[in-house]
Amino acid sequence: MKKILYVTNTSRSVNTFFIPHMNALVDHGYKVDCACKIGHAIYKERVRDDIEFFDVPFSRNPLSTDNVKAFKQLCELQRNNQYDVIHAHTPIVAAYVRLMKLKFPNLKIMYTAHGYHFYEGASKVNWAIYYPIEKILAKYTDLLININDEDYNASKKFSCKKLAKINGVGIDLDKFKVLEEHEVLHVRASLGLSKEDFVVVMIAEHNKNKNQIQLLNAMEILKSKHENIKAVCIGDGELLEEIKGEVEKRALSNVKILGFRKDVNEIINASDVAILLSHREGLPKNLMEVMACKKPLIGTNVRGIRDLIEDGVNGKIVPLGDPVKTAEAIEYLYNNKQMLKAMGEESYNKIQKFTMDEILEEILRLHNQVLNQ
Repeated sequence: MKKILYVTNTSRSVNTFFIPHMNALVDHGYKVDCACKIGHAIYKERVRDDIEFFDVPFSRNPLSTDNVKAFKQLCELQRNNQYDVIHAHTPIVAAYVRLMKLKFPNLKIMYTAHGYHFYEGASKVNWAIYYPIEKILAKYTDLLININDEDYNASKKFSCKKLAKINGVGIDLDKFKVLEEHEVLHVRASLGLSKEDFVVVMIAEHNKNKNQIQLLNAMEILKSKHENIKAVCIGDGELLEEIKGEVEKRALSNVKILGFRKDVNEIINASDVAILLSHREGLPKNLMEVMACKKPLIGTNVRGIRDLIEDGVNGKIVPLGDPVKTAEAIEYLYNNKQMLKAMGEESYNKIQKFTMDEILEEILRLHNQVLNQ
């Protein structure tokens, strides 16, 4: 039986993205384990019984000595368990995993890059540090996988053995789907929203990158013009309380900050349009969830977001850092409600290439390819 070790930075990533992938590999006859920093409890009820989890202290800080400890633990795991393939996720984890080739030259390494730290619009410092690291370590990579066009084109300049592009981590169309109108009205009522409100939803961790402040600035512009345009923000994060404070300070009665919610599908359905204003993305799963519910999108013109939004077809692209253009995009959709349904249908048609079934088929094919090369 071939053995595969999945390695990522946190257990939250495992819960959010990788459990279906690991389960599918187990179902096809592989022995699969997982190493990550276990900060949040693993959703064991969703995991195949014979997947073993190892707590490895990776840090997002590239200079942390915890990463050296994690590297040593991974080497010990490899000596004890003799994995055929290690599949790494996230840049820091992948850097250390690929260095394992120096100790274990026969070990096959797969790396899925969920968004390089160098990208169009990134700082010169990011390009000076992360681009050379990725380029050098590519030669220790048996298969490099990208999930958006910008990263994939950058990787073509690297010297990895194999390069592939897949459409993200997969979206579950049984979990994210259109609800009946009476269900939508019930959700709206529970959130203090009326049938007549035009609702813009942002699903994102509250942090600097996700850029909720651009939405607040746009809603400040709109509040005196259209009192029934409302914004709803879902997600936790380090800036959650700060964003709540901004809403209160500006008296933005047209903005609701809900924090973490489990009823994401219901809130998407209760919305008219979704918005994401990030500085950078890999390929945002939150937008894909919205597309599965047949909603139009508004997003910044950055990597990952523009892979999902075709301007004027299934949504609107706006400049990063421009609340006026953001407000105009919201207002345009508000004033052209007949377009919402058509754009929503385009979102749904586009998402068919990103379904969990499609991605699992690719994941299995790529693991087979690496094991047999």
